[in-house]
Amino acid sequence: MRILITILSFIFIQTLTAQNNVAELKSFLETLEKTDSIKQKIKEAHFQNLEILDLYIELERKIDFGYMQYRILVMPISGWDLKLNFISKDGIIKYGLISEYKYNEEKHLNIKNFSRSPDILRQYTSKHNKYYDTNLDQPDFIEQLLKEYVVGFGCGFSGKQISKESKKSIRYAKKRNFKKLNELLTSFSPELQTLGVIGILKIGKITDLQKKIIQHLKKRNSVIYSCSGCLYGIGETFNKRIKYYEQKASR
Repeated sequence: MRILITILSFIFIQTLTAQNNVAELKSFLETLEKTDSIKQKIKEAHFQNLEILDLYIELERKIDFGYMQYRILVMPISGWDLKLNFISKDGIIKYGLISEYKYNEEKHLNIKNFSRSPDILRQYTSKHNKYYDTNLDQPDFIEQLLKEYVVGFGCGFSGKQISKESKKSIRYAKKRNFKKLNELLTSFSPELQTLGVIGILKIGKITDLQKKIIQHLKKRNSVIYSCSGCLYGIGETFNKRIKYYEQKASR
């Protein structure tokens, strides 16, 4: 019984600490306007209780319409890890989310907004729908901003693991499910878009609009979150990943 109480007390303290960490870091982020030297600014900030062990920029890449996407991992000395997911334009933070992140569950908790431009999601979503001929909404954008999709067909120590999203794209291609592959292609997420392109190239049947989108994605050439064995997030680009499938499709 004492062991159970101790465990529950530890979980409660960790949860409370993490919530306080989110609140403190959120308040600081709301004072920032620009993305330049953001890692250093956070490291040098003076917090009342939050003590940062280290932080890493996990993702910094181009997305559409002149925007950049960032993902930063903040590792406190006490409490759960924190994740910052935000987009910027011309070096100005436009929309951002901070959350606790549990790796074992791949789950974001206590999600808070530190946006400076609350209308930006409507504008971005509207532009996306017009360009890609989709009907996505703001919750779709938020979900795909937070979700850490992986483009991976040879992950893990053995090199035989396949990410959940990659498995879906394989299944869609085998079943020639054009609708699902097109949904991937026209997603917000560069990872899902990459998997959509791979599936479409495997089938070899491409519409004029899809050709236009693929050329756009090649020109944008976003960094994608991928794997190579046990290494994740190795900074691979869209063009590098699809080169093999393009060559195979042209034979």
